[in-house]
Amino acid sequence: MNGGSWTGQFCICPNGFTGDRCQDVGSVVHCLNGGSWDGLKCQCTKFFYGPQCEEVVDSVAVTEPTVTASVGVIVTVTSQDYSDDLKNTSSEEFSKFNKTFTEQMAKIYAGIPEYEGVVIKSLSKGSIVVDYDVILKAPYTPEYENTLDNIVKNLETTIKNATENFVEDANKNCPELLCFNSTATRVQETATVSYNPEEVCRDGEEFAEYITVEQKNGQWYCVTPCSEGYRVSKNCSYYGKCQLQRSGPQCLCMSTDTHWYSGETCDWGIQKSLVYGLVGAGVAVLLLLLAILFVFSVRFRREAQRQRSKVNEMYKWGEEDGRGTPGTFHNIGFDHNEERENYIPLDSVYSNFQPSLSHINPENKIQIQRPQVVMTSL
Repeated sequence: MNGGSWTGQFCICPNGFTGDRCQDVGSVVHCLNGGSWDGLKCQCTKFFYGPQCEEVVDSVAVTEPTVTASVGVIVTVTSQDYSDDLKNTSSEEFSKFNKTFTEQMAKIYAGIPEYEGVVIKSLSKGSIVVDYDVILKAPYTPEYENTLDNIVKNLETTIKNATENFVEDANKNCPELLCFNSTATRVQETATVSYNPEEVCRDGEEFAEYITVEQKNGQWYCVTPCSEGYRVSKNCSYYGKCQLQRSGPQCLCMSTDTHWYSGETCDWGIQKSLVYGLVGAGVAVLLLLLAILFVFSVRFRREAQRQRSKVNEMYKWGEEDGRGTPGTFHNIGFDHNEERENYIPLDSVYSNFQPSLSHINPENKIQIQRPQVVMTSL
């Protein structure tokens, strides 16, 4: 059921289903780091393991620490005539020519240790133009590209010398199995790598850009920055664990009963007791500030209430005495006299008063005695 398949003994269920017939709904398992669900478990790539392929293996041994490459070469054989049967790689004529050509090349390249053989790609007219690959196999080193460049130069020199020496004489006799046109030899400038341990290590891996090959104790290994004891290893100190992520290798820091650890390599630790103490002190200071603010708030509210009470009393006093709005001035005498019938306005009284200065002599001087200060003892 639910897309399961029968093996002859049991049902293989798709991810998310369980039971002897895949009839029950189960939890979906997410396979990480390029892993895939096979119906029973996560099938992890060679660098990861665990129920969800979440763990990184330390290293993977390289079973064949060599580089295999090929170099394209074109030569022209003059000691044999071309026929259409040579186009057919299954024909007897092609088989014979292939055997003769292979033996001849083995003698020519005998001085090149990396030589593994030749593969004829095509034969064409003129007399017989042979397009073939020279197969090379060199020990793997991080500088293998430079090694291959030197091998290609050596190979080019060797084949050109051979084609210049193996030529027909005036009677068209050939001193070797095959003779060549010395001016028609062409050699590819660079080797084409077909097998590289580094590429094999990276093949199909989600984190291929972080995988390389290193030697340890005479053995080559596929390693990542999370492998221990290699040149590319990332040091996460004692309190961290390396984990490969899409952004690169990261140190996941741990915490103990007494410390928290952080930093790029988890080498920076802080005591938990110190953090708790600082947090406690911060909380105490905060509570103290809140208490002070509360006291000031209460005092402010009381003062505001007192001022409101005074204002209310003034309003009430003014209303009871008929004074109107507090803050205005009233002359009680005028208020009282205005109610009398024989009230005489003050302006009419003051209109009959005329001040006179005719009896004042400005020449007279007034003597004012200086006040005396008497000191008394207590």
